[in-house]
Amino acid sequence: MSDEPVDPQFEELKKKINKDKDVKKEDVIKQFATREKLERDFKEDKIVVTFNSSPETRRSVLARKPNQKEFIDILDLSVQASRFSGKGDIESLEKLKTIYSNLNKIAAGLCIDKSLNAEFWQSSVSFATLQNFISELINASQQPSGGITESDLKSFR
Repeated sequence: MSDEPVDPQFEELKKKINKDKDVKKEDVIKQFATREKLERDFKEDKIVVTFNSSPETRRSVLARKPNQKEFIDILDLSVQASRFSGKGDIESLEKLKTIYSNLNKIAAGLCIDKSLNAEFWQSSVSFATLQNFISELINASQQPSGGITESDLKSFR
C-alpha cells in the first residue's frame, strides 16, 4: 500500500459504484423473478370453453388462453375469411381453403387434453363444431378471470 493520502471524494465514488452494482444485481434478480412468475401464470391460466357441438348439444373443453401471437393469428384468419367469403370465384375459394386448413392446428395447440390433437379436430368433428370451438375460445379468453361461469348463471335462473 502506498502512503499517499486517500481522497475522500474518490472513496465516496468507489462506495457509490459498489452500491450501484448491488442495486443492479438486485433489480436483475427481481426482473427475472417477475418474468418467471408471469410465464408461470400464463401457463397456468386455463379457461373452460363451452361451445355447441351440434345445434342442441353444448360441450366444454379445458383450454389455455391464446398468447398475443395466437390471438392475432386467429383474428387475422377471421378477417381474411370474411374478406373472401361469399365471393365464389376460384381465387377466393383457394384462399378460404388455405385459411381454414389451419384451424384444426390452432384448436389442438390451445387444448389442454392432448388427445384433442390436430387430427381429431380435422377428422372427428364437423367443421361447424371446430368453428364454434374457436369462436367461443376467443370469447372466453376475453372474459376477466374469476368471473361468474355460465353454469353458475344457469343455477341462479
